[in-house]
Amino acid sequence: MPRTVTIKTDTTLRALGPMLLDARFRGEQVDAALDRLKALNPHADPERIPAGTVLFVPDTPAFKASAAASPQAAPIEEFRVMLTGALTDAANRLKTANAARAAERTDLSTVLKSAAFKRAAGDDRDVLQQVSDAQKVLAAEESEDKQAEDTLAAMSKAALAALAQLTKVAG
Repeated sequence: MPRTVTIKTDTTLRALGPMLLDARFRGEQVDAALDRLKALNPHADPERIPAGTVLFVPDTPAFKASAAASPQAAPIEEFRVMLTGALTDAANRLKTANAARAAERTDLSTVLKSAAFKRAAGDDRDVLQQVSDAQKVLAAEESEDKQAEDTLAAMSKAALAALAQLTKVAG
């Protein structure tokens, strides 16, 4: 599958040789490789290639793989940018929601520990048991919120690492 290269400055096909071709190729090999490049790019004038022109580069041993971008590179990069944005947005929303829940837990805990509530509850064992149960639930929710943030961060890191691997494989 051909790769692409975007020309940065005005040039000629012959001048592109050192950038695109493997240094081991000489003479007729260079001419043959440049003929393949020319055949793959009928839209380009070999004597005048303006900056911004996109050339297709044959996927053959004569051409350096690093000199051209794979056709999959741009869509993968677009996906990486979208994924990074979505994961960052999800992390921010999760942190905001967890902060709101933490504030609610603080308010509830303050009420449960207040002298007025303690007087109202008195020695009622059912109420005291419910308060104890509520405090356990509040502590568990706080732990779950932290775990959710850590899990999202780990999953985000793993997803971006897997995408980086895919980028390497795709070329």
